[in-house]
Amino acid sequence: MLRILIAASLSVALLLPLRSLAAKETKLYDALGVPPDADDTLIKKAYRKAALRWHPDRNPGEKKEKAEKKFKEIAAAYEVLSDPEKRAVYDRHGEAGLSGEGGPGGPGGGNMHFQFQGDPMDVFKAFFGGGDPFGGGGGPFGGGGGGQRRRAGGAGFPGGKGGGFPGGGFPGGGMGGGGHPGGGGRGGHGGGGGGPGLYGGDSAVLDINEGSFPSGAGEGFVWLLEFYAPWCGHCRNLAPKWSKVAASLKNIVRVGAINCDDEQSLCAQHKIQGFPTIKAYVNGRMVEYNGDRSAQHLKDWAISLIPNKVTVLGSPDKLEAFLARCGGGGSGGKGKKPGKDGAAWGGCVLLFSDKKQTSPLFKSLASQYAGKLAFGEVRDLGEMAAKFGVEAAPTLLVACNGDPKTAERFDGDFKSGPITDFLSKFAGGRKCAAAVKVDADTDFSSLRVTQLKQLLKDRGVMCPECVEKSDYVTRVRELFAQ
Repeated sequence: MLRILIAASLSVALLLPLRSLAAKETKLYDALGVPPDADDTLIKKAYRKAALRWHPDRNPGEKKEKAEKKFKEIAAAYEVLSDPEKRAVYDRHGEAGLSGEGGPGGPGGGNMHFQFQGDPMDVFKAFFGGGDPFGGGGGPFGGGGGGQRRRAGGAGFPGGKGGGFPGGGFPGGGMGGGGHPGGGGRGGHGGGGGGPGLYGGDSAVLDINEGSFPSGAGEGFVWLLEFYAPWCGHCRNLAPKWSKVAASLKNIVRVGAINCDDEQSLCAQHKIQGFPTIKAYVNGRMVEYNGDRSAQHLKDWAISLIPNKVTVLGSPDKLEAFLARCGGGGSGGKGKKPGKDGAAWGGCVLLFSDKKQTSPLFKSLASQYAGKLAFGEVRDLGEMAAKFGVEAAPTLLVACNGDPKTAERFDGDFKSGPITDFLSKFAGGRKCAAAVKVDADTDFSSLRVTQLKQLLKDRGVMCPECVEKSDYVTRVRELFAQ
């Protein structure tokens, strides 16, 4: 009988730890939405997401009371679970152990529970780098920056205690909740319910994502890019000015915006550490802007970045040299290689102007059509204008193959759309190739390969055996000799 009692006692003793483990308290883990075996990184990410979602200032009106309660619960949970010693006590004895109701041997048996006595905002500020989270001092919604770099007048990324991915980058839980006033909108990455973008109804501001981000030469355009977050107050203040800049530079500079709540990997790739960050993409490289954020300063900066591929023609000799780029020169000279700002298709674009500075639009067009058309500007309506029969400024024309006799004038409004339509007719090469005046006595060796190919194509002749320029010259000569 005694043996039976001893065995029963031992069985109960062995089961006690198992029962204790099965009944392990998980209330604080549940508050952050993580399992009891979560590591430190997961706990930090969970707090980051939950704190941004339930911050009282991002949940005004009827939601505020609930948000304040949740915000405090989240802070209490994080304060315990981020501290190894407190977490160990909680895992062994639950909230009672944290309240001093249990010692090393176990809970003391009272009904008191752990009460978070601190200010949840202190936990929030410490995690996100300090400062007023909605003011100008720092933190994710403030003006300073979040522990990595400080940027005047811009909201910083979370970066203080536990902020950001290991090694820098974006917070793992997304920028949840909120959004600009009046926004409903889509949820952000990380389940936080992020806000809608700031430029949804603005056709002049391009919504940029990984698929539409400029690459290569950017199609000849300068790109002006804003990296922003919908919840950032400085970004909202910039939005109307950004829209104004985009409207004034339409078809001259491409203006876009990247919502970093939605495009976290893209923004991390470009090392964005504060909101708003303004950069320009020019000739395959990124340039950051750190100047005044007025619409005029932003516009002037963007214009200053447009590569100037326009040749100012101040004398008849310079005009002749310019026309020679397009395949023959004004005096019948032999064509030259187009060079980086030449005309691969034989078209010389000439603007006769009475302005002292090249217009941003003309500079932008020259950049867009670089290597296809050559752009020159004449500011003297004397001898050079007379050569083309020009009597007034502004006059825009295209002279095919450097021949004034082929010049075709633009007669529309001097706006980007109509001018682009006009120039596109010449950029492909066929129009200027067809304008080449040829007969059996033409020096075909002075023509470019593209022109020789077009002459054959226009006459329905194929030359699969042609490889070198001399092959095309021979075939064209045979064609016209017939």
